[in-house]
Amino acid sequence: MLMNDKGKIWRVISILFLSLTLLFAAKPDLNTLDANALYELGLSDEAVDAILDYRLYHGGFENIYELSTLEGVSHDEFVLLKKKVAVFPILLTAEEQRFEDNYYLLERMTFSEGSSEGLVEEWIRLLSSPKNVNRMDYFDFMNLPGVSPVDAVAVEKFITSDQSITSARDLRSIEGLSYYGYSNIGDYVRFTDDEDKSWHGYYNATVKNSQQNIVPDEDAESLQLFQSKTTPLDIYHKFLINKGNSWSVGLSYNRPMGQSDEYYQLGSLGRIPRVKTFLSYEPVQNGEFRVNKLIAGNYVAAFGQGVIMESVDYFTPRKSGYGWRKRLYGISGDVSKNTYVPLRGLTAEIQWKSLYFTPFVSFESRDAVLNADESFSMLIRMEPRYEYGLNGQLSEPLTRTVDELLYGSNLRWRVNTSTHVGITAYESLYDREKDFQIQSVVAPENMRYYLNHIGNSADTEIASIYENSGESGLWGKAKSYRRVLGGDFSTVYKNLVLQGEIGILDHDGAVFDLKNDPMAWVVNMYWQFDNFNILLLYRDYDLAYDNPYQRSFSNYQRYKSTIFEDVFYLKDPSLGFLYTGASQPQAERGFYYNLRYQFHRQFVTTIEHDIWTRVADQSEYNRLVFNLEYRPVFNYRFRLRQKWQSRGRQNIFAPTGYESTETRLEGVMRMSRYNELRLLLATGYTAFNPRPRLTANTAGGTSMVGNAGSPSKAIAAQVTHNFNDRFKIMGQMMIYEGFIWNFEDTDFRVFNADSEAFHGWIAFFSRLSPNLSARFKYSFDRHGTMVNYVGGIVPTESGDYEITDITARETYNDFRIQLEYRF
Repeated sequence: MLMNDKGKIWRVISILFLSLTLLFAAKPDLNTLDANALYELGLSDEAVDAILDYRLYHGGFENIYELSTLEGVSHDEFVLLKKKVAVFPILLTAEEQRFEDNYYLLERMTFSEGSSEGLVEEWIRLLSSPKNVNRMDYFDFMNLPGVSPVDAVAVEKFITSDQSITSARDLRSIEGLSYYGYSNIGDYVRFTDDEDKSWHGYYNATVKNSQQNIVPDEDAESLQLFQSKTTPLDIYHKFLINKGNSWSVGLSYNRPMGQSDEYYQLGSLGRIPRVKTFLSYEPVQNGEFRVNKLIAGNYVAAFGQGVIMESVDYFTPRKSGYGWRKRLYGISGDVSKNTYVPLRGLTAEIQWKSLYFTPFVSFESRDAVLNADESFSMLIRMEPRYEYGLNGQLSEPLTRTVDELLYGSNLRWRVNTSTHVGITAYESLYDREKDFQIQSVVAPENMRYYLNHIGNSADTEIASIYENSGESGLWGKAKSYRRVLGGDFSTVYKNLVLQGEIGILDHDGAVFDLKNDPMAWVVNMYWQFDNFNILLLYRDYDLAYDNPYQRSFSNYQRYKSTIFEDVFYLKDPSLGFLYTGASQPQAERGFYYNLRYQFHRQFVTTIEHDIWTRVADQSEYNRLVFNLEYRPVFNYRFRLRQKWQSRGRQNIFAPTGYESTETRLEGVMRMSRYNELRLLLATGYTAFNPRPRLTANTAGGTSMVGNAGSPSKAIAAQVTHNFNDRFKIMGQMMIYEGFIWNFEDTDFRVFNADSEAFHGWIAFFSRLSPNLSARFKYSFDRHGTMVNYVGGIVPTESGDYEITDITARETYNDFRIQLEYRF
C-alpha cells in the first residue's frame, strides 16, 4: 500500500515537472535576450532600451510583473511579453554568490583611505580568493579584522587536533571562538582547497581636489598657500590581481594634489611614471620545511607590537592591535600610498617545523632634510612633496635626497599553539652622515625660541634625535647607519592573552653593550568573555629611542608641542610636516585600559582610560572616554560618548595646562532597504590654565586672569537612501563652531571654525554593472562672517558709528570621484 502511494506521488511530481518544462521550453528567458532578440519580439526602441537598462543597473528581473513598472514599456508590450517570454531564477556560481554576499564589505574597503590601507589589500584579496581555513595558522587568523589571539588560538587548536572544519557550522561550534571572531573569519575563508585557478582582481582610480589631513595648519597664511595649490589634482590608481591563493601582482601610482608627476628615467628609451609594484607567490606545500611566501618589489614588514618594525606611513592613536586597531603581522605586498618609509626589494617567509624565518632587504631613496655640509638631519614625510619647500626657497632639496639600504630579519618560534616568541633586528645604511642641525629647520631669527620657549616644552625630543657617522663593509657608499633589535612574545591561556615587545636602539656601535642604549617596551593583557572583554596595556619609551619604523601604542605622534609644530618659526612651511606627517609615536610612559561590557541585551558600554606622562617635559596627561549604546529595538540605536582629557591640571600655575570635555549624542534609525537616518548633537569645551599677572593685586599676591576657553558645538543630520540595490545617495548637513571631528562617507574629517559655520556633503554610489561601480562626493564648508574689533567703533560722516575690519570667511569645497572595477 505504502509503495503504491509513493509511486503515485512520484508520477504526479514527474508530470508536473514535465508540464513546467514544456510550458517554459518555448519561452526564452527575459534576462538573457539580447537587443536583436527583443526587437524580433516586436518591441519598440523605448521598450528595448528600458529592458536592457533595467538589467544593467538592477541585475535582472525577478518576475515578469516588474516590466509593468518600466517607463518605455507600454501596456500592450507588457501583455505581449507575458505571452512570449519567461523569467527564470538567476543562478549564481559559488564565487559569484560569495561576491554578492560580501559586496558591502568590498565597497567600504575599496573606496576607503587611511591607516588600515596596507591591511585592506590583504582583506580584499581574501574576500576574492579565500583560503582553506584548514591550511591557515595563527598568524593568518591574526591578520583578519576583528580576530583576537584567543580566537586565533581556538581555531588553530581545533585544526591541529586532527579535525577538519567542513562548514560554517563546524567553525561556529569551536570552543573558545567568540561570536565576533567567528563572523569575521567566516567572510574570508573556505572549507576546501580552491579549485578555481583563474585570475581575479580589481582596479580602483581616485581623483580629488582635497589635501591630506597632515598638511600643516598652525599658520593661516601657509595653510591658504597649501590650499591654493589645487593643480594638478590628486590622483591614485591601484591595480591588484591574484591567481587563486598562490600568485598576486599589484601596481599603484599616487600623486598628491599640487605635486608634480614623478618618473623613472630609462636613458634613451625615455621615462615612465614612478609606480609601486610587487609580485607575490604563496606555494601550497605540506611537510616540515616550506616556503610560505615570496615577495619581490614593494612590501610591508611588521612584527610584534610595532616597537621595532612596522613599515607603514600612518600614525594611528592608541594602536593596540586589538579590535579595529589591527596591525599586520608578517609581510605583505604594498600598493598603498606610503611614501615615508616604503620597503622595496626582496622578502620571504620560510618555515621549518615550528620555526618561522623572515629575512627582508630593501633599497629605496628617502625624503630628508639636508644640511649645508651635505649630511642630513632627519627623514621627513610630506604630502604633497615639494622639492624645495612650499615657497621654493630652500637652499637644499627635500625629495629623494638620501638612499637607504635596509636589511634585517624576524625569527619566530611557536613553542606550542598558544605561545610564540620572536626576535627582530634590522640595520639601515645611509649614503649621508646622520647629523641633526637645528639651523637647517628653524629660521635664523627664530633660533632663540628653540629649547627656550614655554610653548615648545617638548623640544628636548628634538634634541634627542639620533645621530651617527660610520661605514659598512656591505655597502661602500654608506656614511652612517642605524641598528635596532629586540624581541616579542605572545601567549594565550584559555581566554587570557599576555603580549609584549622590547626594542633597543644601538647608540654607540657596541651591539651587545646595552647599558647606554635607549629602549622602548610595551606589555598588554587581554581578557575575553562572550559579553565582556578588557585590555590592560603599559608602555615606556625612552626619549632617545628614535626609530623611524616604530608604530607602537601611543596617544600622540612624535614632536608634538615642539618648535616643529609652529610653522611660522621654520624656514619653510613644508618643514611643518616634520610634526604633522610624523608617523613615530611620542616618547610616553603610562597605563591604558579599555573594557567593553554588554550588561543587557539592549545596552553596551565601553570605557577607555589612559594615564601617561610625556617624557620630553614630564607633562602628565589623563584621558577618559565613556560610550553607552542603547538598542530599544534592532533598527534603533542611541549612542552617548563622553570624553574628559587634561594636561598638567595638578599645577594651575603651569601655563601649558588644559582641561577638555566633549559630549556627543547620536541617534541612528535603520529603515527598510538599508536606508538610514542619523542625528548628531555634539558639544565641547577646552579651558586653559589662567595666566598669572606680573603685578600684585590689591589683596596681595598674584592675580589670576585670562582663563582662556575654546568652546565647540555641532548639530548634524545624515541620510542614506538606497533607490535600489545598485544606486544610493548619502548626505549630511552640519552646523558647527570650534573644533569638531566627523565621519562622512568613507572619510574622516577634522574641522575648526572661529565662528559659526555650515558644512555639508553629498555622495552618490552607483553599481553600474555587476563588476563596475562609481562613487562621487562633494563637500563644502561655509564659515560665517566674523567681526574683528581691532579697528574699533569709529564715527561716520553722518554721525553714526560703525564697526571696522569685518572679515567674511570664504566657502571651501572639494570633490572626490572614484571608479572601481572587479573581475
